[in-house]
Amino acid sequence: MVGAPLTVVTVFFLLVILVTTGSSNTPAAACTGPGGRANLDAVPGGAVAGYSGEQLVNASHIINAAAALGLGRNAQVLGVMTAMGESSLQVLDRGDAVGPDSRGLFQQRDNGAWGTYADRMNPTTSATNFFTALTRVPNWETLEPTITAHKVQGNADPFHYETYYPAATTIVTTPTTTDTDTPAAAAAGGCGSGVVVLPLSAGFNMTGDYGPRLTPVPGASSWHPAVDLQHSPTPCGDQIYSISAGTVVYVGGYQVTIKTPDGHTISYLHMRLADVSVTVGDPVTPGTPIALVGNEGPSTGCHLDIRINKHGTTNPAVAGLPAAEAQGGPPASTGFVNPEEFFALYGIDLCPAGSCQRQYR
Repeated sequence: MVGAPLTVVTVFFLLVILVTTGSSNTPAAACTGPGGRANLDAVPGGAVAGYSGEQLVNASHIINAAAALGLGRNAQVLGVMTAMGESSLQVLDRGDAVGPDSRGLFQQRDNGAWGTYADRMNPTTSATNFFTALTRVPNWETLEPTITAHKVQGNADPFHYETYYPAATTIVTTPTTTDTDTPAAAAAGGCGSGVVVLPLSAGFNMTGDYGPRLTPVPGASSWHPAVDLQHSPTPCGDQIYSISAGTVVYVGGYQVTIKTPDGHTISYLHMRLADVSVTVGDPVTPGTPIALVGNEGPSTGCHLDIRINKHGTTNPAVAGLPAAEAQGGPPASTGFVNPEEFFALYGIDLCPAGSCQRQYR
C-alpha cells in the first residue's frame, strides 16, 4: 500500500518488434491468437543479447515453427530460451558426456522421440518437434518457463534454462519489418499493442486491490490506484520484471517508472534503491529484471505495488480504459487505470482463480 503516486518525467521511445501477436498467460503474453513470424530477410546484422549471425537465423526458425503451429509469443520465447540453454542457438553435430547421441538446436536424443538424424539437425523440424512436445505438457502456459522447458527436455537441472529467459525475450522482440501489432489493430482486436508479461514469476497472490480501501499504514492513501502482488511466505527480494518494452524515466524514493512505446507509463513501488538494477534512460524489453521486491515507503510488508497511468497513450485500447478520476479517485490518482483491466487487454488474467488468492488487507 502507498500514498499519492510520485511524479514522473516524460520522454519518448520508439520500439518496433520482431514478431507481431502472441498469446498465453505467463510469463510472456500479448494479444490472443498465433504468434507472428520472423522475417528471415531482416535478421539483424549485429549482435542481439549476445547472439548474432547464424544464431539469430536459428532463433527466427524457432519463432516461425511456433507460429506455424498457431502458438503464441510465450511459446516462441520458451523455444528460443531452451535452444540457448541446449546449444547456444547452434545446430550442433555432437552431444556431451550425458547424451553423446544428442544433436541439433535442442540436443534431441536418438531415441525415436525426435525423428531422424536429419530431423534433429534441421532447425525448423527440430523446433516443430520441440513445440509439439511442449503442448503435451499439462498447464505449460502457466508453469515457470524453466520448469516447462525441463519437462520437455528432461535436463538434470530444472532451473538450467532460467538465466536465458531475458535474452530470449529480447531476441523475440528485436526490430524487423513485421508490423501488424499496431494500435489500430489493437483497437479492432480488443488488445494492446506490443508484448506484456507478468511482473513477478507465476504463483503470486494479490494482497491489495485497485480502488477505495482502508488505510492501516500512516501515509497511505484511502484510494489505491494500483494492485499489490506478493509471493508467500517469503516475498522480500523477489525479482521484479518489466512488464513491457519502454524506457526507464524515473528512479527515486522507492519507485521505478517505465514509459512504453505507446506512451503510457508503468510504475513499480516499494523497492529499495539499492535493489534497483536499471537507471533513467535505460531501454527495457518485456521480462527485463528491474528491481527486487521490498518494503519501502508506506507499506504493510514486502510486496510489489504496480500501477499503470494511461496519460499520453497512443493506444486506443488502453486509452479506453476507465480512469481513476471517473471512478471516484482523488486528483492524485488522475489517469491511473485498473491493472487487471490493463492486463486483460493482452489476454492475461492477473490473478487467475486456482493459482492466485485475493488476500486484501
